Amino acid sequence: MPYCHTAFHAITPEQVEVVLSTFAQDNFVGGRAAYRLVDGSYSIDAGENDIRAIYDEETTALKFICRHKREMSFYDKKLQSFAAKHGINSTTI
Repeated sequence: MPYCHTAFHAITPEQVEVVLSTFAQDNFVGGRAAYRLVDGSYSIDAGENDIRAIYDEETTALKFICRHKREMSFYDKKLQSFAAKHGINSTTI
């Protein structure tokens, strides 16, 4: 799974699930809450398995991976729009 080009920064460990759950609610039909998977990543797309989040505690950043490279642009736009709407510090790699 390739990494998306957008990352969220300055996210504390306590904010991770709130931010990701809000993203799920704003962007996916049936999205209610993000949840942590066994591998440490987060399911954020209401079970579609097309995008996941990974929290990097060392850099306090949320990074995102897509199932298909062809969908990266689509999800990068959603992530950037969400960050702007909610005042989240983000970068495009």
